[in-house]
Amino acid sequence: MIPEYREELLIRMKTIKGHIAGVLTMIEDERYCPDIMKQVAALQSSLERVNRILLRNHLETCVTEAIRGGDGKAKINELLESLRFNSSLTDLRHSGEILARESEEISCETCREDGLHESQVR
Repeated sequence: MIPEYREELLIRMKTIKGHIAGVLTMIEDERYCPDIMKQVAALQSSLERVNRILLRNHLETCVTEAIRGGDGKAKINELLESLRFNSSLTDLRHSGEILARESEEISCETCREDGLHESQVR
């Protein structure tokens, strides 16, 4: 795992852990349901961000290495299978965030060698 992503993930997950404890207290105290629902939505958003960081890390490490090693199709298929379970990673209409860094371009040279088209990798 890329160290900067690991640190960000740990910080975010510890924050989420505290947030969950707060929501549990709200439920125990029988707080107003819409207030709890707002906090649950915030937790979901935080977890979605964690998943996007994990996805970026996976693309930058495991998938990239697999493509370079000639096993790109299998790794991409594995990733696509895991994405079936998380629509927030494939539906970015409302997030305003992209997976690729704006300053980076994805080179298609390796992808062409594996018989993949650039649009399949992005």
